[in-house]
Amino acid sequence: MASLGHTSTGNLALVNPLQIHGTVAPVLPENLGPRVLELASVLQTTLDIEIQLDLFGKEIQRYLSLDGLSYTLPNGESSYRYGREASERATYALVLHEDSLGSIRVFRDLPFAEHELASLENLLCALIYPLRNALSYKQAVELASRDPLTGVQNRLALTSAMKREIDLARRQGQKLSMLVIDIDHFKAINDRFGHGFGDDILVAVAHTIANTVRRCDLLYRFGGEEFVVLASHTGSDGARLLAERIRENVAALQTVRGRPTDVTVSVGGATLDANDTEESFFERADRALYGAKADGRNRTVFA
Repeated sequence: MASLGHTSTGNLALVNPLQIHGTVAPVLPENLGPRVLELASVLQTTLDIEIQLDLFGKEIQRYLSLDGLSYTLPNGESSYRYGREASERATYALVLHEDSLGSIRVFRDLPFAEHELASLENLLCALIYPLRNALSYKQAVELASRDPLTGVQNRLALTSAMKREIDLARRQGQKLSMLVIDIDHFKAINDRFGHGFGDDILVAVAHTIANTVRRCDLLYRFGGEEFVVLASHTGSDGARLLAERIRENVAALQTVRGRPTDVTVSVGGATLDANDTEESFFERADRALYGAKADGRNRTVFA
């Protein structure tokens, strides 16, 4: 395996395009300038990263034989894929004005020739600014859907996620459960210790729930001292177990910001029914929460 090292094309940093074995015959025009501008115009038509990568993959196949590509976000936490993986690959780190835009990897079965990699690097230039705009938009949307105090997603995000998760569960024939979680006697905590400590309690409870749920579960702050968990691929039995783990882990908190505390939560739960709407699904879980409160708090009740 040979490395072509680090090259730079304008503001695009290209790191270690890797090549394995031989070459293939030249098939690309030498001057891709007009094509790059044309491709950039196509990519500017959307701010959706997944659609943008799909467009990029389809367009560059007009000039270069590829089987697929993958893109990894700057934080490395998630990636997007177009086409399929193959044995030969070229990997690039994308940088604009010293800011990382993530990395992209292209795949195919045949080895890459040096002139093909040079053409690919030119085509990647068309992706840089549209991708930067899409990442900025993604960040703005995420900030708008985050609760600034606890860092978990907010009610706005829950509204859009509820429809998506219900549609997905029904399309795949999978179960979906919801937990509505409320901090017990939260007003008394604020009245006794002040709103600053109340905020500390909210953060501690949010972090405890986040550390208890699975990675595929979705956590939201619904408002005030109330949180919602959407548990995909989870029926009533599994949701009850999850609710009890959350309740027990919150009750096990002994100190918050170095101050002794005695905080508990009540949990109401529901599993999606065939006739549920988004509103009725939430209402059933919320009514179960009120049942838990009426039964003495620090307990779980299911619809």
